[in-house]
Amino acid sequence: MKVPNKVKILGIEYHVELQEVPMDSGQFVWGYTDYAQTKIVLCSTLSEEKRVQTLFHELVHVMLHEVGNDDQCNDESLVNPLGNVLYQVLKDNELA
Repeated sequence: MKVPNKVKILGIEYHVELQEVPMDSGQFVWGYTDYAQTKIVLCSTLSEEKRVQTLFHELVHVMLHEVGNDDQCNDESLVNPLGNVLYQVLKDNELA
């Protein structure tokens, strides 16, 4: 699967951008989401598979945010496993 330029979550369009060195709060990250700007940023130097996996991680952040679970949307102990499982289910079943 290739990383798309945009994704819709509950009718909200998030633009997906690639950056060589994405920074979130002054720290290098593989990806981050800017909810106010409806933007997902991914590291362009990751392998295609890691970029897609990181996209699914960021999509979990967005899904939790868009359904109003703001207290959980930035909880990495929740988002990491959900993002990894979502990625693997879609990949293993050729849904992505």
